[in-house]
Amino acid sequence: MTEVRFVATCHAPLDVTFAYLDDYRNVTEYWHGMTSYQPVGALDHGLGSIYEAISKVGPSTLKSTIKSVEWEKNVRIAYTSVSGMATSTTFDFAAVDASHSTVEFRIEFRLPGGIAGKAIEKTLEPFVATAARNTAANISERVAAYYEVVRADTGRGAADLPR
Repeated sequence: MTEVRFVATCHAPLDVTFAYLDDYRNVTEYWHGMTSYQPVGALDHGLGSIYEAISKVGPSTLKSTIKSVEWEKNVRIAYTSVSGMATSTTFDFAAVDASHSTVEFRIEFRLPGGIAGKAIEKTLEPFVATAARNTAANISERVAAYYEVVRADTGRGAADLPR
């Protein structure tokens, strides 16, 4: 299994950062290579929610169905795949101060197929690492922009955010 980690620093309070990343509609904006991310079923966030995801990683288009297996507001969101490529993804959130937060992102993936799968996994690893770096930069940028919109709309910061 291959693991990629990064930490994104966000110029926004913890609750704003969490709200942005918890909203499935934002995934294709910040996740480098993600081309589609849609809920399946009645839940669109939180524990037990399920999503169909399509991403472009290097030369490959990967489809998977993922399920939220951990969800604690302002603390952690974790997903695992239930079909498609075997993945485990975790977002851990922390406040830095009243107006800054961090997100530690970890994705683990494994391709099936013995030796051939291992070879493909090694081929994809640099693409995944690049996508992770780009995703970290996107999270920092998009959360800050989202926070500016929230502040302008509410005049109070994150107090009226959904979820």
